Amino acid sequence: MSQEQIDVLCTVFELWNADDYDAILEHLDPAVQLESPLSSVAGEPYRGHAGIMDWRRDLYEQFAEWRLTVDSFREVGNAVIAVGHIALRGRSSGVSFDQRTAWVADFGADHRMTRLRVFLEVDAALEAVGLAG
Repeated sequence: MSQEQIDVLCTVFELWNADDYDAILEHLDPAVQLESPLSSVAGEPYRGHAGIMDWRRDLYEQFAEWRLTVDSFREVGNAVIAVGHIALRGRSSGVSFDQRTAWVADFGADHRMTRLRVFLEVDAALEAVGLAG
């Protein structure tokens, strides 16, 4: 694990906030797997670059705004855990809220992300990487 993976994850979050998904895909393995709370609706993770774009579409159907803020990054074994917030505004309701969130990213040898897990509870993310909450 190196600082490079943290830098990649930070870049992906910056590109997300800039709405630059083509550039995000450059940092993701073509077979990337994304597990998020929305995955439970579909019953399985989003897979590959097309899955990432499907996830984006699903988010934008529900939320008019979706901005990521990361407070900390930490290497844990072969993963990087990021803890922060997602600022959201519902598309239909117009209701805004701030959700504490954690992300766990795994990387391949080429420093591209192979798996990203989104957790709405930080303790669950810590447990997922083998740390007590």
